[in-house]
Amino acid sequence: MLEKAAWTRCPACKQKKSGVAYGRVVAKGAFDARRLAAIERRVANVAARAGFTQPQRAIVSVERTDKGLDVLTTSQKLAHRIVHELKKAFGGRAR
Repeated sequence: MLEKAAWTRCPACKQKKSGVAYGRVVAKGAFDARRLAAIERRVANVAARAGFTQPQRAIVSVERTDKGLDVLTTSQKLAHRIVHELKKAFGGRAR
């Protein structure tokens, strides 16, 4: 049976490999290293929790920039969840 199976990658894995993102979160501010690390951990935790129930929602990339943090996601909904959790944990404004 396994010889007849058609093996393929999931859409989220293909999207991550090609670098295509449908959601984006930009956290701007003068963050110190500890705060930036806490934000990165929160983003990873939110993505892990979302990926447990909806595996096609994942993080494409996380980059530190001179202005803060730039997160690309496979879905717009995951980006909304991340922003909501960051607002809840660290305050600030979202738009």
